[in-house]
Amino acid sequence: MLRVTLIAIVFGIVFVQLVLRRFRSAPHGAAPPGPPRKWLLGNLLDLPKVRPWETYQAWCAQYGDVIYLELPSRPIIILGTVKAATALLNGRSNVYSGRARSVMRELISWSWSLPSMPYGSTWRITRRYFHEHFAGPVIRQYHPIQLKETRTLLARLADTPERAREHIRSLSGSAIMRVVYGPRTRAQMLEYVRLADEGLESARRMVVPGAFLAESLPFLKHVPGWMIGGGARRFADKHRPIVQKMRDKPFEEAKAAMVAGDYVPSIVHNLIRQLQGDNAGLTLEQDRLARNVAGVAYAGAAGANTSAVESFILAMALFPEVQKRGQAELDLHVGPSRLPDFGDLKSLTYVKAIVMETLRWLPSAPLGIPHGLTEDDEWNGYRIRKGTMVVPNLWAMLHDPEDYPEPHNFNPDRFIGSDGLIDTFVRDPRSIAFGFGRR
Repeated sequence: MLRVTLIAIVFGIVFVQLVLRRFRSAPHGAAPPGPPRKWLLGNLLDLPKVRPWETYQAWCAQYGDVIYLELPSRPIIILGTVKAATALLNGRSNVYSGRARSVMRELISWSWSLPSMPYGSTWRITRRYFHEHFAGPVIRQYHPIQLKETRTLLARLADTPERAREHIRSLSGSAIMRVVYGPRTRAQMLEYVRLADEGLESARRMVVPGAFLAESLPFLKHVPGWMIGGGARRFADKHRPIVQKMRDKPFEEAKAAMVAGDYVPSIVHNLIRQLQGDNAGLTLEQDRLARNVAGVAYAGAAGANTSAVESFILAMALFPEVQKRGQAELDLHVGPSRLPDFGDLKSLTYVKAIVMETLRWLPSAPLGIPHGLTEDDEWNGYRIRKGTMVVPNLWAMLHDPEDYPEPHNFNPDRFIGSDGLIDTFVRDPRSIAFGFGRR
C-alpha cells in the first residue's frame, strides 16, 4: 500500500510540474524547426539513447542546420553544421559561452571542471592559469616525458599485445599525469588512470540530452536513491566520490612531496610556486584554483588521449593498406634504427594525415560540451530563449560530405594536396573535434 501511495504521489508531482513548466516555457516568437512536440512532454520521448549524434544528423538533414527540441525543463538546440556552430558559439560567444544548468553536474560535483564551469570571474581566472601553463610554447618542455611514455607503451604493446587495452589506458594517461603531477610509481599511475576512466564515464553520460530524467524534471534530484524515481541520486552517489578523488588524490600527493622537500618538476609544482609566491603556503582559494587547473588537464587529456590511441589502432587493423603506407613513410624519413620524435613531424605528411583522419573518423566526443544562452537571442528570424541548452553535433560536422566526401570511409589522402603536402583548403578536423566557443 505504501509503495502504491508513493507512486501516486510521484506521478502527481510529475504531472503538476509538467503542466507548470509547459506554460512557463511557452516560446515567445518562432523557435527553430524540429521534430513535432507532444503536449506536456515535448520531445522527451523522442531523444535517442543510442548513438544520438546519428539521429540528430538525420533531423538536421530534414529540418535544417539548427534544430529545436523542447523538454519539460528547458529547450535544446542542436547545431548540425560548422557554419551554424561558428556563427553562434564563436561569433556570438558573449551570449553562448554560458553553461546550461545541469542537475547531474551539481549532484556529481563536476562544477570545478573548466568545461562545466559557468561563465564568470572564476571561469576567467581558471582559464587564464590553464592556458598559461598548458599553452604550446610552455608544454614543449615536456616533450621528453611524452616521448618516454610513448616508447614505454610501444614496448608493452609489443611484449603483451593481448593486454593492449590495459596498456593503452594506463600509458596514454600516464604521460599527461607525469607532466601535471610529476613522477609517480606504477601503482599510483594505474590508480590515477582508473579514477580518470571511471570519473569520466559520468561526464560522458552527462553531455547526452535525455540521458537522465532528472535533467527534465529537476525535482527528482531530491528523491532518495532507494525510491522509485531516485535514479539520479543513485548514479550521483556512486560517481561523486570518484570524481572528487580523481581531482584531489594526485594533487594532494604532489603537494605532499613538495612539503617533504622532494623536487619533482611538474606543472603542479610550478603552479603552486607561482600562486604562493613568498608566502608559506596557499590560501584556500589558491589551493582550490591550483587543484582545479591541474584536474582539468589531467581529466581532459587522459580521456582524449586514450580514445584517440584506441581509434588509431582500430583504424590500422581495419585498413592495413593505410598502415603499410604510414610505415613506408616512417622507414623512408626515420629509418629502422630509431623511433620517431617531434622533430620528424615536418617530414611525415602521410602520418599527420592519418592522425587527422583518425580524429575525424572517430571523434572522442561526438557531441560537444553543451553551452547555455546567457540572454535571449535571435538568429535567422528564429527566437532562442535565455537558458536554452546548445549542443554542437561534432560527429555530424566531421562526417559532412560537403567537407569530407564519402565521410564514412577512412581516407587520409583527403587531407593531402597535389603537391604532396597537407591541403590547407580541406577543413582541418582539429578545428571541430576540440569544440567551439570560449573554452
